[in-house]
Amino acid sequence: MQVMRNGFLSLLALGALTLEGHAQTLVASLECDFPLASTDDWTMAASTLQYYIDTAAGWRVNQDSFSFDGPTNITIGGKDHAASLSITISRQSGKATKTLSTERKSLTVSGECKKMDSSGRKF
Repeated sequence: MQVMRNGFLSLLALGALTLEGHAQTLVASLECDFPLASTDDWTMAASTLQYYIDTAAGWRVNQDSFSFDGPTNITIGGKDHAASLSITISRQSGKATKTLSTERKSLTVSGECKKMDSSGRKF
């Protein structure tokens, strides 16, 4: 197990690292609050989201932040569209930035995250 330096969102074990002799891995659990965001074309509702920082699910963990980039689907005008989702969460301040992008449009919202009360979800 690798112990990270003490910071706002420090982990005792890096997400999705299998500890020798254990079939399960510890995953950081974060709860993030995002305000309403909009552009001329898009509106993203205010939301509270729970993220499980799991490197097996595409999250990257480094000394300063957690980040995710990947595909997603969004609904615009009642129709589903392929989109790209990018999330970066500062480990020191808990500040988060989430960006949804399609070929033509992009919307970025900033929020704040905190560790969830539980010690983490186990897989």
